[in-house]
Amino acid sequence: MTMALPAEPCQVPEVRRFVGVQLDLWGVADDDLHSAVLVVSELVGNATVHGRADMRVSLRLDARLLSLEVVDWGAPPTPQPSVTGRPDKCGDEHGRGLAIVEHLTEWIECHEAADSHTVRVGLCVSGRSSGCPDEDLLG
Repeated sequence: MTMALPAEPCQVPEVRRFVGVQLDLWGVADDDLHSAVLVVSELVGNATVHGRADMRVSLRLDARLLSLEVVDWGAPPTPQPSVTGRPDKCGDEHGRGLAIVEHLTEWIECHEAADSHTVRVGLCVSGRSSGCPDEDLLG
């Protein structure tokens, strides 16, 4: 499943909904679904702040491995000065997102090109219990 949209902060909730609904339809267990939504939220948030004009979010489920990819492309962003014209005083509040992503994922890959940036991650997920102990909803 893939969605393409502008790399704007207001798009982050829409991406979270898209991923959450798709994983729910695929029968991913709630804890794993919430972890995946948090991961994609961090990746998309980074793309909207540090990325380029447009982005694409893709997800694929193969057995128990969920692959998420966020690509941003287009013209490089122009640096935005702070509102006050002074450096950001909240530096200690930034930079934790990728640590969260690394903790929740099995692997992470980053690829930088002249006109794009790609981050791919993999999460091991399980299916919801359906009441049948031997049934594996994810194959």
